[in-house]
Amino acid sequence: MGLRTDSVVVTDNLATVLNREIDKTIGHCRLMHQVDQALKLTLGLN
Repeated sequence: MGLRTDSVVVTDNLATVLNREIDKTIGHCRLMHQVDQALKLTLGLN
């Protein structure tokens, strides 16, 4: 995914980050559809 180290997406512990605090893109998640599904489940949107 372009990251230097392994990472994990945790959908039940969300945080908000302001756009102005994001300097650059460091990777891309090709499995975003799985993240979307997990978020829908966590937020009760299914």
